[in-house]
Amino acid sequence: MITRQHSYSSVKFHAISLYAIIYFTMLDNIANILHRDCKLQQADQLLVGVSGGPDSLCLIHLLHSSGRRVIAAHVNHLLRPEADLEAEVVRQFAVKSGIELISCVIDVRKYASEHSLSIEESARMMRYRWLFDQGERKGATAILVAHTADDQVETVLMHLLRGSGLSGLRGMEYRTLPNPWSDRIPLVRPLLSTWRSDILEYLAENEIVPVTDQSNMDTTYFRNRLRHELLPVLETYNPGVRQNLLRASLIMRDDYLVLQQLVDAAWEGNLARVGPGYLAFRRQSLLVLPLSIQRYLLRKAIAYFLPGLHDVDYDCIERGLKFLAEGKPDGQVDLVAGLCLIREGDLFWLASDLKDLPLTDYPAIATGQKITIDIPSMLTLSNGWQLQAVEAHDIKLAFRQTTQNQDLYQAWVDAGTVELPLTVRSRKAGDSIQPLGMDGHSIKISDLMINLKLPKRARRTWPLVCSGEHIIWVPGCCLSQLVRVSSESRSVIRLKLSRNLGN
Repeated sequence: MITRQHSYSSVKFHAISLYAIIYFTMLDNIANILHRDCKLQQADQLLVGVSGGPDSLCLIHLLHSSGRRVIAAHVNHLLRPEADLEAEVVRQFAVKSGIELISCVIDVRKYASEHSLSIEESARMMRYRWLFDQGERKGATAILVAHTADDQVETVLMHLLRGSGLSGLRGMEYRTLPNPWSDRIPLVRPLLSTWRSDILEYLAENEIVPVTDQSNMDTTYFRNRLRHELLPVLETYNPGVRQNLLRASLIMRDDYLVLQQLVDAAWEGNLARVGPGYLAFRRQSLLVLPLSIQRYLLRKAIAYFLPGLHDVDYDCIERGLKFLAEGKPDGQVDLVAGLCLIREGDLFWLASDLKDLPLTDYPAIATGQKITIDIPSMLTLSNGWQLQAVEAHDIKLAFRQTTQNQDLYQAWVDAGTVELPLTVRSRKAGDSIQPLGMDGHSIKISDLMINLKLPKRARRTWPLVCSGEHIIWVPGCCLSQLVRVSSESRSVIRLKLSRNLGN
């Protein structure tokens, strides 16, 4: 009898010791990860996404047990029969634990239909958007979700099968900031190195009963097929394949960080313009960069406009890089989700439409408009550029200046060769000019603009200075042979086109 009592006590003590080991090991691990990898402090206010499944219940229980300030946030997607049960499990858990709970119901199917998205993508977008909105309202330091080591392995394998580069093969990060939903509140995943088997054991020891998501067994979903079919097959080749994939993601994550430093430096060195609806980069300097940097730079540019987009595939990036490498001075190619690349001389733009690009870089006059140029005068054109016309009083100085002029936006005209008043207008069909240095030969204005690689969208409204019906100056391009200043000139007009920086 004494022996049997002793045996029972030993078993009970062993069970309590095992529970203590599991409990305190998990607490210790989560504390280290939160501090070291997630960069969170003990006093931080944490908003935790809780679905009612094992992973999220384990996460919030661990956080609450370690004295963290937590708010549980539950989203009912109205997608599964057990959705209401999950909401009730989360509510009861929050009440029992004394944790504040916020919740919402969203119609994912309606959103997916209205935006032509998959159910999964719509649920993810709406869920995170709501979580971060609530995080702002509640003053949260971070948004926490319960992705595990198993999720990480499946994510890496999915990206590998889809042909991803380092960006995908590194998997998910412990801490992501900025992220598609905020540049202030990080998205944090503290359980990325915790296996689901450990989570289930932890829940059992703490008598926490989660809701089982039956859709996780549906192998029509790609991730579920990996989980239930492919990974078990891979384990017959290597029983440690899951651990190896997890380690590989850590190695590639560190490699990716080094690469991103190079990409960030290339971004700073090649970004020429940024504005509402557009980015512009210096094309030639970008093309001398290693191809890997070019790829990631283009991905970063796309993510600048579409941070939550997951459909930027290899073909999209290669199509963009091939287009940029072509020798043509201008053109346009569609990329993804309405974004396109626009090539203009030494610049390439990323935008949704040509209309998004700024026109103030180029002089312009309204189509069909014709303005008289008095001497002296200062004319303001339609987009803020100014045309100045004055008489040059020192003829000899003016003659010397014409021979030394390097600024194609200023010109000196022999007033004795022109019909006054001069006028400025936009281009018409059949326009031509006799450029200085072409021995009296004429060239069509349209051909001149193509040869000089003027941006196509700026050619139609480019200002042309005329004497009667003759075009005598195309600012930024050339002066007519007919009005050149010589040592015999008796009266000279100086013309200068400049951008009004106040506009």
